[in-house]
Amino acid sequence: MYHMNKTKTSIKKIKKILREIFVVVIGVGITLSASYWITNRKEKSDMALYLNTIKFELTENKKTLDGIEQHLQKSNNYTLYLSSHNKKSLNADSIRFYSDTYYQILTLTLKTNAFDMFKTSGNMRLASNKELLLSIWDTYAKLVDLQQQFSAIMALKFEDMRKETQLVPMWEIMSWSDEEILKNVPMYNFHVNLWFYNMLLYAYQNTSAMLNETLSKFE
Repeated sequence: MYHMNKTKTSIKKIKKILREIFVVVIGVGITLSASYWITNRKEKSDMALYLNTIKFELTENKKTLDGIEQHLQKSNNYTLYLSSHNKKSLNADSIRFYSDTYYQILTLTLKTNAFDMFKTSGNMRLASNKELLLSIWDTYAKLVDLQQQFSAIMALKFEDMRKETQLVPMWEIMSWSDEEILKNVPMYNFHVNLWFYNMLLYAYQNTSAMLNETLSKFE
C-alpha cells in the first residue's frame, strides 16, 4: 500500500514538472514569436525609411542635373558650331550668342549620404526587391562618375580660361569688334581640340536616363 502511494506521488510530481516545463516552453515560444514579429516589423520599417530617404535624395540629384542641362547643351552647341565651320567662315554674332558660356565655371554637387548610410546599416541584405537594389547601386555609381568627370573638365576649362584671360581681360573680350572676336575666338582650343562638352553631355544624358529609370522603380 505504501509502495502504491509512493508511486502515485511520484507520478503526480512528474506530471507537475511536465506541466511546468510545458508552460515554460510555451512562454519561451510566445516570447520568441513576439520578438521575431517585432524585429521583422522594425526591419521592414527601417527598410521603408531607407528607401524613402534614398528616393528623396535621388529626386534632389535629378533636380540638380536638370538645373545644368541647359548650360551643358548650349556649351556643347558652341563646340559643334566651332567644329563644323572653318575658322574663316565663323560669324561674330553667332559667337556672341554663346558669350554666357565662354568663361562660366560650374560646380556639380550630387548627394550620396542616404545611400552611404544604407550601405553601412546592414539592412541592404533585407531588401526584397533585388532589381531595385541593383538599379540604386548602378545609379549612384553613375552619379559619382559624372561628378568626377564634371569636376575634371571644369578644372581643365578653368586652366585654359586663366591662360586666355591673362593675355586679354575678360571685360575687354566682351566688347571686341567683329574683327577682333573672329581673330581670337573665345575658348576656341578648349572647345574644338578636346570636345569636352560633347563627352560631358553624353555622360550627363546617360546618367540622367538611368536616374529617371531607377526613380520609376520605387513603389
